[in-house]
Amino acid sequence: MSRRDARGMTLLEVSIVLAIIAVLAALAYAGYAQLSARAGPQNAAADLSGALAEARARAVDRQADVWLIIYPDINPEGQAGAGHGAWFLLEDRLRNFGDAAGAGGQLSFGTFSPPLDIQPSADQGRLMDAMYMDRYSQRTVRFGASGNLAWTGIFEGLAPTACSFCSGAPRRGAIVFRGDGSARFVDGAGQPVIPAGNGAVNRAASLALLSTDGQREYLFAVSAPVGFVDMRVNR
Repeated sequence: MSRRDARGMTLLEVSIVLAIIAVLAALAYAGYAQLSARAGPQNAAADLSGALAEARARAVDRQADVWLIIYPDINPEGQAGAGHGAWFLLEDRLRNFGDAAGAGGQLSFGTFSPPLDIQPSADQGRLMDAMYMDRYSQRTVRFGASGNLAWTGIFEGLAPTACSFCSGAPRRGAIVFRGDGSARFVDGAGQPVIPAGNGAVNRAASLALLSTDGQREYLFAVSAPVGFVDMRVNR
């Protein structure tokens, strides 16, 4: 064994190794951050698309109303205008969730209030899912539209918006899928939003998700007569 092997690494050698480790760690973190920035909006769009599909399928299968409730700008604490938005998927077996006030202590759209008052009674239905945009990786996605992505095809002319049927304070609204597969839209006060005209554009509602850097955008359109859902993504 040489004297060098016996005495081990010098302080300079240790410093060089630590510097190399630090550089590699920084590069790995930068790569992870970039991946997270891309994955957050993609995952959010996939989850919202899945919720829309599940809502319609479950409504038809169970012959019940299924509500997709949208809050475009709350945070996980329920504060309006302080977050990137949230959505909630609720099965309304008794079809009374839209009543002005819940009977016998049952939850209604009027008393629905995240994050605490969101659970229907056992006989009324169940909360199937809840998702806050702020909980995606690095808070990289929100409800919103840049105006740079537009619809083509049957929904050409439909205005891209964070939520075309949402209103009130806090801003909110809902898409209600019915047992026949159709959908209806309600505003923040629980009042119906009646699409005008017979064209696909006039009988549809829009939702949009936007990455916080403005680079990735996802548009959703829901047709009222048949509950058809379409999505457009910028590339």
